[in-house]
Amino acid sequence: MYLAFYGLKKEPFHTTPDPNFLYLSPSHKEAMGAIIYGIERRKGFVAIYGEVGVGKTTIIRAYLEKTSDRKQKTVYILNPVLSFHGLLTDIFRSLDLVPSHEDSAEMVNQLQEALIQEYRSDSTVVLVIDEAQNMPVKTLEQLRLLSNLETSTDKLIQIVLIGQPELTALLNHPTLKSLNQRIALRATIHPLQPKESQAYIEHRVALSSTTGAPLFTQGAMKLIIREAQGIPRRINILCDNALITGYGRQQKPVSVSEVREILADLDGSRSSYLMKWAVGVAVIILLAIGAFLLSPIFLPGTVGVSQIGLSERDSQNARATSSEKMSEENIGQIEEQSIPMASSVSQIERPIPHADKGGVDSGLTKKSVEKVIETSKSDGKLRDQTGVASKPSQGSPITRAVKEGDNLSQIANEAYGSSSRQYVEWLRRHNPQISDPDIILPGQKIVLPEYVKE
Repeated sequence: MYLAFYGLKKEPFHTTPDPNFLYLSPSHKEAMGAIIYGIERRKGFVAIYGEVGVGKTTIIRAYLEKTSDRKQKTVYILNPVLSFHGLLTDIFRSLDLVPSHEDSAEMVNQLQEALIQEYRSDSTVVLVIDEAQNMPVKTLEQLRLLSNLETSTDKLIQIVLIGQPELTALLNHPTLKSLNQRIALRATIHPLQPKESQAYIEHRVALSSTTGAPLFTQGAMKLIIREAQGIPRRINILCDNALITGYGRQQKPVSVSEVREILADLDGSRSSYLMKWAVGVAVIILLAIGAFLLSPIFLPGTVGVSQIGLSERDSQNARATSSEKMSEENIGQIEEQSIPMASSVSQIERPIPHADKGGVDSGLTKKSVEKVIETSKSDGKLRDQTGVASKPSQGSPITRAVKEGDNLSQIANEAYGSSSRQYVEWLRRHNPQISDPDIILPGQKIVLPEYVKE
């Protein structure tokens, strides 16, 4: 949609994790180092922690893509709300194994035999559990049984637990003491610092641009960085929406004005902004009327219109005309000043929480981490990474911010009065960032072009 306008070959701020855009901040490097070292040295358990949107999934996907040509089999669990038997069933399915028994203990024995065969053929089996903080305690407790599958020197299955900070508290549960002690490597991914956030944005633009021209003014960049608070996913959403709004206004590079508008949409503060604007207009109009009523024409002892030969009716008409003219002039000035008045509200700075420096468990030496990081950096496949209708310029398409619970059919019905297929397809064609009409994220900008029957 906006690619040609901004000279881009691909969308730089897509909201889905893309290993090709991987950005390695210091804490991302530590997490990557822990994953590489833990899996390749067959350490058994690795745990990666981080807030929502910091890039945990992107890190593991980047590693798996880098090692896709190796003798490695990966079992990726996206929904960890499983019983231990359900987890074993998913593992068997991913490894193309048919369980000979339904009993969990017998399934573990059968799995061990299969893992030994993989080990003898120099193949590594990796079990990745995403959003591990949602896994039932009982399932996690039984997960340690898989870590018992080992040779005299190596673990037969490598398990990577990826989760939010709540996973740390979960692993400290008394019943999970044994599992917690078996985790060989741990790393925490922290939000980006302001300089890292700027480097993150510039990195993604550099990988996407065909011209090298900046997409954002310095002011717009600083505002995005401040509001995103170091969360890469939020940076992506703000930058993508700002580019859509800038395209709608035919503005490049994107300025602070476009960023303020999308912040108002995303924060749900547009209604309060309009209320403040309306109150401001009303106050100025009242002051203008008051000033007019106190003008010499109404003061005693002054020469009025009716005193210089005009009839009473003519005098009233003259006053009405003067009042109307002054009101129109004042309202025109108010409308011109409305944007600066409102935008000053969004200039209040929000503090950015200071992120503590994370580390990798003492089991991972600094030298070994640096070695695997340098290896990954030299590999070309690993590059750095970590989603209300707006007022368009004349002739530009209208945009609308996606709200919680919205879907494309609903938006089509809202825009065109019908949710029939041709309108939904029309929206999809003009919004290439939407790959699935049933999956649109709150805060995303949707372009609503005028429908042209084909």
